[in-house]
Amino acid sequence: MTESTRARTTRPALDVLDRDQDRLLYDGDARREPPIQPLTDGFDDVFYALSWYQAAGIRTLGNVEKVIEPSDMMPMSGLLEKLLTVNDGRESEYVRRRLVEQLDSACDLAYRQFRPRASERVETDEGETWSDVDPDVESNPLMRPAFRQLDQGQAAALIDLWTGFKDREALGRWVRNLSTPTNGEKPDGLLDEIVGNPPLLDALLEQDAETAKVTRYRFGIAVVMPSFLAAARTLNGGERTDSSGATHGAWKS
Repeated sequence: MTESTRARTTRPALDVLDRDQDRLLYDGDARREPPIQPLTDGFDDVFYALSWYQAAGIRTLGNVEKVIEPSDMMPMSGLLEKLLTVNDGRESEYVRRRLVEQLDSACDLAYRQFRPRASERVETDEGETWSDVDPDVESNPLMRPAFRQLDQGQAAALIDLWTGFKDREALGRWVRNLSTPTNGEKPDGLLDEIVGNPPLLDALLEQDAETAKVTRYRFGIAVVMPSFLAAARTLNGGERTDSSGATHGAWKS
């Protein structure tokens, strides 16, 4: 579908959300760090799968778990292997296609949930209208800087987790800093639980071993990701994009 044929609303934040969801499922987003690889094509490795799931939480307001639960993203779950391009084949392509189709409802639910908050003005005194906002160039998910901050904070936390921590202080600081990317939904007593679990603690502090990386991935999915999804559901993010450029001048808060 081209931009000339894509349906638009008079509330550009909804159009931006719609485009964000297209990238999640079909097109990917190379502008983001780490890039979003589209679900329909599969993921180059488990880190990109982890990153996609986190990005999907933001762009579906947490509703991705209605179709893909965190446990489904675990190694040996039967699903994760079908999402990786290294195991590509007709069966994997079929599984991904069905997930894309099933996630359409989760995307629609997020659209409906966000709709009451998408209250941008239709036209300003200067004559700028909703059509001056281009969903293809808007960098804030849902056209909300708060959601971009949440997305970036979660992505950065996962990168740190993936690489491991040099010592217990670095780990403690990472856990402490999870309050922001979880929007205050961090599990109670998380650091105590980590320290009280020597095998997990060793895996978080071992930066090179592949077995430790697998443990960190499991920890990210089982413990961190539910808090990230909760953050996407609970963040209000009422501030709209405020840009000095002509494209977004009509939508200053």
